[in-house]
Amino acid sequence: MRKHFVASLLTVVACSTLVGCAGNAPVDGATASASTSASASASALARAERTPNPTSEVTGPPLEQADIPCEDGTAHVEGQNNKEVSVPDCTSVVIDSSNAVVHLGKTELLTVNGAINGIDAASLAKLVINGDGNRITTPSKPTVRDKGTSNIVNH
Repeated sequence: MRKHFVASLLTVVACSTLVGCAGNAPVDGATASASTSASASASALARAERTPNPTSEVTGPPLEQADIPCEDGTAHVEGQNNKEVSVPDCTSVVIDSSNAVVHLGKTELLTVNGAINGIDAASLAKLVINGDGNRITTPSKPTVRDKGTSNIVNH
């Protein structure tokens, strides 16, 4: 009995889908009210399958990790496009990469030549931005020289 009910329900849904595609016109002598009822069932089923509260957050694959050393007081972040980069405390940091996530320790001078980077610094005294579309976050209040466009500095 249950198998017949499920088969009948699937037939109604399939037929209502076809009727819906035909613009709710009667098919092979069927009445308009039967078409409307079947179409309403298909519409209710379609609504039930939707995610009630879709999220807008898009996630991608994890970024490859990289550690950049501070040598002689300077760290160069280059060739690290599309990576998550960590730099220890360093007097001067130069970022030539783009589309990277960069975590900095304490830094006196940060120069950003790349574009579309997300950068956070433990502390920062001076910031020079030559690239475009970068976001720099630090709890300190550095002096900022922004030669690029669409850069955001949060402190």
